[in-house]
Amino acid sequence: MGVFDESKCNCCVCPMQCVLEQLVGEEPDFILTPNSIIQNPIITNVSEFIVSTSNVGSIPVSQVTRIAAPNLESIITRVLSALKPIMKSKGECACCEVPMTNLLMPETGNNIGIESIGPSGGLVTITLLDIGKGIVVGPDTFGSQFNIFSTCAITRVSS
Repeated sequence: MGVFDESKCNCCVCPMQCVLEQLVGEEPDFILTPNSIIQNPIITNVSEFIVSTSNVGSIPVSQVTRIAAPNLESIITRVLSALKPIMKSKGECACCEVPMTNLLMPETGNNIGIESIGPSGGLVTITLLDIGKGIVVGPDTFGSQFNIFSTCAITRVSS
């Protein structure tokens, strides 16, 4: 994550960029932003905090609240390898990312409902697979989608 390790971007934007870089060439089911559900974008490039697609334009990484991708082992392996270690945070991260990470860490391996900022409507029940710096991941309980949440954009958790 380089120079951004010491900025306010290190809690969720930098980790989300690292995850999105693993999805270049893939077609997620959707990317959720605060205002829209972007269906079936084909990710062509991720750099300078912009995710570019071949079919729906470019999206600031800071606006990505959730990604639902096909539940494929190759995608899961790449995303898990891109998760950054959880580190002690200061500033903005200490008030939003850290408490949510602390709440979710004991739930790893369990089914849990997560709702995030955006027009998706309601909780998504996932099997919490792993948590990294600013990122929560897991397949839905139906096994059809692999979900990637920005920890800072989580609005509700239900166990």
